[in-house]
Amino acid sequence: MTDDDMPHASEATLARARVLTESMDYIETLPALDRRVAELAAQGEPNWEIAAEVGISDGAVASMVSRILAVIANRGGGRVEVGGLGADTDPGISGGYDEAPWEAFDGPEGANRDGQAR
Repeated sequence: MTDDDMPHASEATLARARVLTESMDYIETLPALDRRVAELAAQGEPNWEIAAEVGISDGAVASMVSRILAVIANRGGGRVEVGGLGADTDPGISGGYDEAPWEAFDGPEGANRDGQAR
């Protein structure tokens, strides 16, 4: 791939293509749709052309390529901790739960853990 082969491509698209081309070993491990999107992006295709070819939206292509580039940029880097809003990414010694199992509660039926009526 040379810059002359892609006269329609922007500088950002060319830079993206260079990074992806250098990471084909990783791209080959991706699921089929992700792999196809990454291969087309590595060829210098713009998002709208990739979207038209694979049948997804431009935004989905941009998001997919962005995630792939983020993984490539972090390869060999530090640990990535993943969790959504409210996710307990460090559950601690009890696995995120109270140490006393629920079965150990011997209170009256209909009472909460402190023995108070609900």
